[in-house]
Formats: sequence, C-alpha cells, structure tokens
Amino acid sequence: MIKYLHRTVGKKMRQPDTFHAGSLVIVKSPTEEELEFLIEEFNLEAGLLADALDPYESPRLEFYKNNAYIFFRIPNIDKSKDKFSTFPALLVIGSSFILMISAEDTEFLLENLKRKKDFHTSQRLKLFLQIFNEIELRYNHLLVQINRKINYFSFNIEKVSEKDIANFVRFEIILNEFLSALLPMRHILKSISAGKGFDLYKEDKDILDDLELINEQMTELCKSNINKISTVRKSYEVISTNKLNRTMKLLTTLTVVLALPTMITSFYGMNVPLPFSGNGLVFWYILSFALLLIVSLLLVFKFRRKI
Repeated sequence: MIKYLHRTVGKKMRQPDTFHAGSLVIVKSPTEEELEFLIEEFNLEAGLLADALDPYESPRLEFYKNNAYIFFRIPNIDKSKDKFSTFPALLVIGSSFILMISAEDTEFLLENLKRKKDFHTSQRLKLFLQIFNEIELRYNHLLVQINRKINYFSFNIEKVSEKDIANFVRFEIILNEFLSALLPMRHILKSISAGKGFDLYKEDKDILDDLELINEQMTELCKSNINKISTVRKSYEVISTNKLNRTMKLLTTLTVVLALPTMITSFYGMNVPLPFSGNGLVFWYILSFALLLIVSLLLVFKFRRKI
C-alpha cells in the first residue's frame, strides 16, 4: 500500500492520489508491482528497499544515487499479550521527497506530528528529525513501563515468583533488543550531526543534539535495567537455595527422629519372644517410649539449632 501526504508552509494537509514534489510517501507491506513502481519513480536501489522488509535488519545509514537511506527499528507493544518487540523501517530522503517503508504499519508515528503547525512534508530533513524524535519517545515510553515493573520487584524481592522470573527473562531479551537498536541509531545521529550527506541549519543541529542526549539516556536506562534484572535473578536463586536447604535439613531431621522409634516398633513386629511381649500393656509402653524418644530428639536438635 502506498499513500502520499503533502503539506507546505501555510497550507493544509492533503492526501493526493499521486506524487507531488515535497510529499511524504508512506509504504506498508508493498507488493512486487509497488516495489517496481517505487524503484522507477524515485530512482531507488532495489536491494536496500528489500532490506527494509527484512525483520532482522539493523539500523544504519547509507547513501546511494543522491538519496540517503536511514534504517532504524521501531518499538512496538502487543497490548493483548503485553509483549514488547521492534520491527525495521526505512526512511529515504531524496531531493524532492521523503519516503518511509516498512512491512508493518508506521503511520502511528505521524499521529502527533500531523497536529503540529511546524509539520511540513516539504522540509525533508526537519521531518526526518521529527519522525526520529517520535521513535525515541516511543522507546522512552516503553522503557519507563519496563523500568517500573523491574523497580517494583527490586524493592519487593520476597514477592518474586517463578512467573516473574520468566517475565524478567523476557524483559532482558527485549532490553537487549532495544539496546542493539539504540546504539546504531546514536551512530546515525552522530554521522548526520557531523554533516555527512546533509546541510544542517542551526535549528537542525539543536534538534540533533537533543536526540543524541535522549538516545544516550535511554541506552543507560537499558543497561541499568539489565543489571537490575541480573541482580534480582541472582537474589531469587540465593533465596530459593536457602529455602531448599532449610527444607532438606528439616526432612533429614525428621528422618532421624522417626528412624529410632520405627526400629524399636519393628522389633516387636517380629514373631519372636521379646521382653514384655506377653504383657497386655506392652503397646502403650512402646508408644510412650517412642513419643518420649521423639520429643527428646526434637529438643536436642532444637537446642543445637538443627531445625
């Protein structure tokens, strides 16, 4: 699917059916015919467009035939499953257009931008920076959600369950995925800030500096949360091991305590003459002695702090 957005300074937003110079081209899950059209219409490199549809593509910056190809990964959340993930997208900045292509829907990045007065599709570099800012804000929003959950269990380690540990492993995976996307994105920003392939105005430079700062803060937040998860997991392992040791100690103590009375009563279960075997009260004698022995052993172990 191919859509066009067009808005110049002082004009209203339009969605023309065909391309006009200064438009933003939005492409979602293109067909082979649509890819061929894009390649011919905008003089694009076929291999780089194909990379944008690769679910494992990493962020990077490339230049080909006077067009800048900026790959990045967009964070997303499946609310029904409370599952975090990222998917790749490509922004192509040409001489008269800016094109955004992905296998997933990316229009949600424009929802806030469309309401802003300074959203103009004809200002290509500024529009790219605005979209990049929306991506970083989305990363920040999801990282704050993850950080809150991790902090809660960090201060309530005794409430951590096996299910929580499984969620922590999932969080660790997604945080590493976020980190592997944010670090290359920082390199992209640094390259653009250094003037590689772009003519920057002072306003653009200020926006780039802010984006780099936000990126650095999110990177540190990812690393911090990964360390917290590792600490909580290790603490849970220590607590679980201590609980297991106490249980094993208790079971061993009970085994010893019950072994001696069991041995005595087993003697009287044999069909051989034994002391008091002819006495009608021998059952109560044996039971009383067994109970006395059990209580004595329990007191000994309690005194020696074995239970």
